[in-house]
Amino acid sequence: MQTDKTYQTLLEQLSRGAREVTFDYDCSDTVMKTFQRIMEEHPELFWLTGSCKYSKSVRGNEVRVVLIPQIMIDDDELLRRRKKFDQAVDAFVGTCRGDSEFDTVLKIHEAIIDKTEYNFASAKALGAGVRDNEAAVRGMSAYACLVDGNAVCSGYAKAFQVLTGKFGIRSSRVHGIKLDGGGPHEWNIVYVDGEPYHMDVTWDDPVFAQGVKGFRTYDYFCVTTEEILKTHGIDRDSEAPLCTADANNYFVKKGYCLDRYTFEGAADIIRAQLDHETVYLKFPNSAELTRAAEELIKKMKVFEIAEIRERYNSLQMSTTACGTLAVRFLKK
Repeated sequence: MQTDKTYQTLLEQLSRGAREVTFDYDCSDTVMKTFQRIMEEHPELFWLTGSCKYSKSVRGNEVRVVLIPQIMIDDDELLRRRKKFDQAVDAFVGTCRGDSEFDTVLKIHEAIIDKTEYNFASAKALGAGVRDNEAAVRGMSAYACLVDGNAVCSGYAKAFQVLTGKFGIRSSRVHGIKLDGGGPHEWNIVYVDGEPYHMDVTWDDPVFAQGVKGFRTYDYFCVTTEEILKTHGIDRDSEAPLCTADANNYFVKKGYCLDRYTFEGAADIIRAQLDHETVYLKFPNSAELTRAAEELIKKMKVFEIAEIRERYNSLQMSTTACGTLAVRFLKK
């Protein structure tokens, strides 16, 4: 098929760093869509901003289509960055292999969060419509996340897609909005044990945690469509599958969920996490979360758990809109 030929030619040339790609046949109806498909499927081509232009010329029976991608750095800088990017990817891969797909995806999630700070300056510039500033635009790339260590949501999502791909784990990106502010947002779909899940690494970064600074969350680790739609809106043209499985949701997998708050149930889950820096309890709604926080934290009933009382005398806590209570106990 001509579309497949166009895809392969374009991918091959773009991967080499080509600044223009010429076709000797008429693919003008599909070349832009093909370019965007490559942008979605190959985030390792970090030097491409995602913008391009094309021209078509006809001389007799000869047709010539030329696509010119936007690249905001020169060839020497591109080569330098490719080397650094490949080294960074190799380093991440070396530390992220797990015993299962769940473990590998969790390690990728942790590694990206540990390495990356959210780039608020880039987000502000991009939100204001700036597209001619290379530093701001770079914040949307996998390079920004894995090499620079600061990125916006699309950089997090592209980095996650690059790294999962290295382990043969299928993932893609979802385009949408954040319901609390209406701004554009990007996250991932990841297939774990054959089932699709939503994954938003950006919003699990501690920089977005409410309460005490530094609390990592797992509210968006392998969640269902029903769960993600509580806080995210999915663009109509974004190809996101319906996600209904929850077996690899972080809290389900770890056994940290309570359908309703009881002190005994919460105490059992807390005891199981005593060797962790942060203890998590996940509730299905804000009412149960409020009950738990009121009794365990405000009334300090958590210190009625002997193992807690013996080791600790104070705590820090954080809650999330998704029903998570996170507690960090401080030693005597």
